[in-house]
Amino acid sequence: MKLFFLGWTRFVVVLLVLQVGLAGWGAVSGGDERIMRFIAHAGNGGMLILWLMLSVVFALIARPGWKTVLLTALSAFMIMMQGAFAYSFGTDGVGGGVGIALHALNGLGILTLQVVVARRAKQAVDAKRALKAEGTPA
Repeated sequence: MKLFFLGWTRFVVVLLVLQVGLAGWGAVSGGDERIMRFIAHAGNGGMLILWLMLSVVFALIARPGWKTVLLTALSAFMIMMQGAFAYSFGTDGVGGGVGIALHALNGLGILTLQVVVARRAKQAVDAKRALKAEGTPA
């Protein structure tokens, strides 16, 4: 299960990189094209919410270590906050600007956390393989 969790977290990292790319793609366009591109960004964001909630379940099953499980749960919480930050985009003035800034920073924070989770998952897989090589049951 640790190997599955490693693959899962790597796929989530790929989706998060895609999400950042979709946001940038929408930001550099205008008119109706911009709206369609941000719809792709929002759709991928909805999928990421599901994927990160499932990540918490898989982390609990894989047992890669409590710190890894907690970081995965923090990522899931942070992705939920993305909706609140995105909702403030429609407001005028400072509130809208702060919402956009927090949305972008939080998204990069989620990506960073998931890279750390993937590294920790890799360490858990490597530790299990080392134990298996020694002949000790994992």
